[in-house]
Amino acid sequence: MSAAVVEPEARVEGRVAQRVEAWSQASAPRVSSSASLLTPAASAPAIVAETTHHTPTGDPLRQGTHVVPALTLEAGDVLHHVELRYTWLGTVNADASNVVLVTHALTGTADVHEWWAPIVGTGRALDTATHAVLCVNVLGGCAGSTGPSVASTNAFPAITTRDQAAALWAVLDAFGISQIALVVGGSLGGMVALEVAALRPASVGEVVVLAAPAAQTALGAGWHAIMRTAVAVGGAHEGLALARMAGMLSYRSSAGFEARFGAARAADGTPAIAGWLARHGDRLVERFDAVSYVTLLDAMDRHDVARGRGSLAEALGAIAERITGVGIPGDLLYPDEVVQQWTREIGARYVRLDSLHGHDAFLLEVPQVEAIVRDALARSTHRRSATRRTTAPRIALAGCGVVGDAFAAALSRGNGRDGTIRSVLVRDVARVRSGLEAVAATTARPIVTSEAQALLAADSDVLVEVLGGTEPAYRLVAAALRRGTRVVTANKELISAHGPELLALANQHDTTLDFEGAVAAGVPVIRLLRSVSPRGCVTRITGILNGTTNFVLDAIADGARLGDAVRLAQAAGFAEADPARDLNGRDIEAKARILGWLAFGVSPNAVLVTRRGLDESVARWARIAARANYRIRLLVTIERSVGQVQARIVPTRVPYDSEWGSVRSVQNRVVIESSTGECWALQGPGAGGEATARALLGDLRCSPSLRQAGLRGDGPIGA
Repeated sequence: MSAAVVEPEARVEGRVAQRVEAWSQASAPRVSSSASLLTPAASAPAIVAETTHHTPTGDPLRQGTHVVPALTLEAGDVLHHVELRYTWLGTVNADASNVVLVTHALTGTADVHEWWAPIVGTGRALDTATHAVLCVNVLGGCAGSTGPSVASTNAFPAITTRDQAAALWAVLDAFGISQIALVVGGSLGGMVALEVAALRPASVGEVVVLAAPAAQTALGAGWHAIMRTAVAVGGAHEGLALARMAGMLSYRSSAGFEARFGAARAADGTPAIAGWLARHGDRLVERFDAVSYVTLLDAMDRHDVARGRGSLAEALGAIAERITGVGIPGDLLYPDEVVQQWTREIGARYVRLDSLHGHDAFLLEVPQVEAIVRDALARSTHRRSATRRTTAPRIALAGCGVVGDAFAAALSRGNGRDGTIRSVLVRDVARVRSGLEAVAATTARPIVTSEAQALLAADSDVLVEVLGGTEPAYRLVAAALRRGTRVVTANKELISAHGPELLALANQHDTTLDFEGAVAAGVPVIRLLRSVSPRGCVTRITGILNGTTNFVLDAIADGARLGDAVRLAQAAGFAEADPARDLNGRDIEAKARILGWLAFGVSPNAVLVTRRGLDESVARWARIAARANYRIRLLVTIERSVGQVQARIVPTRVPYDSEWGSVRSVQNRVVIESSTGECWALQGPGAGGEATARALLGDLRCSPSLRQAGLRGDGPIGA
């Protein structure tokens, strides 16, 4: 028997190259569009043939084609009249902050609701009830977007994953989307997702890259060489089927194949795996263009995020902490160590996805992928919420009486640094308010409405509520919190009645509820009680919590009658037109319930309150006490007694020159005692529009770094 003749490797490569070249000249790449892409055509950005319907599960679905007049490629070519097929699921919210971009793999389409149905839809990881999901057939594809075609005579230039990412940004720009909460994709989609992030890092919240490298690997290029050669040798049908069969071998794992097929054989005696591969090849031929397939393989082989950007760390450094790379042990196309290497190089997050399925696990391992996507979206939402708190917010102001107008005036003095009022809810829209006029002079005139529903219709980051009372304040605040809008309020009635419920709602929707102005205006007692310092150790709180009655008692001590003293307070802006709640102690009662809740962890309604307000008999006592160098103060004491939190509000005689007697006019004073022996004493203005406006501004300016569990009021701090 003669020995086998081994043909030199170089000669084999040469013959394959000749066949590839011949097939390329005969069969493509040709563009599927009827117009030449390399010569200018008269077109403008447009959305064409958009349709609206529903998925089989009932989710709203919009599909259409966006036309990009001109797209400059990385190599310098300019494509004209570029069509990009898209699918939207869900609704873009008011500030367009809930958009998720899904980038598909090699043979994917814009129909993300079909090929990733377990992940996308109402109640799923990409929840279309809360997020708007966009998927676009990539540039070079054959499912509605501009790309090459066997049937076309128009030349198609070489493209890269960077070009495909630029095309996606063109679609997002067309829809007015400047920020995306998350971009997620696997394989080719993962490559494109990295380029989307590298092109505009400041515009991307989180990135999830599933089973993809930061630059094409030798192994990946090797698999593609086999697939490309199969098409070159076998043509648009048999060749594409053979390429798909080779591809399927790289998309699954050895362990997975053994578990599924082992030594099993079909009825005709052939290995069972052979029939499975053949079916995959035939199905792809039915739906995919061979020239588009080769063009996309070429784009993947050119993939290198660092190209022209220095190092990989330089290319992705600005967004590295927001990138998650997912590696799959047993992946024969892009082994998990490849993903580990590039995530480690740039300092990104690495997550291992364990599976028998190999590369295709990102499509098949639903629970693990769901968890990865949900975590990324949660991080994006949290970061966006924190960012809103560190930039000048857009404010919806509910109420513009004495406090609201003072707040508007104070805000205007900052020339927009602390925020801009976008909309205002008032009873009388025709009334002129000096604070709002000052706002209009320094920033822009806000929308003034008498309809509560219209207040939050304008884009806003913060609701500042100073309506007073529980309705419509409760409904308005609850609606804002459910939207994830931060709320700042000075409404003691609202917080004493619904504080725990509203705070839980804020936590549930990853936002905050602040209410410093609800208790002692310019005295930061709420911030102290919600901080970590006195947690678990408060034993008693004593305070003067009503500036109006303190002013009135001082005026009485100086010789005024009760009615005259009240009128003096009203004239100075320190008392309401109806001062009954101040005089009878109900105002202090609401504040005491709030303090009892925060200090001792009981419901505000569970605080047992006894009170005696200010009336003619107390006024007579105040005049008598003044002659003996004493003062009457309406003191509240809150403490736990016999297993119950009690608050006692009683007029109390104190020496004129004592710590309590020296609290003059509208000043408030609060003393917090603790089991550790520490004592916190705070004093400041407790009435008037200016004092409460300053408290509102203080909450508005409160640093996001202080939003710890304690400050969110998640539990009791009392002993």
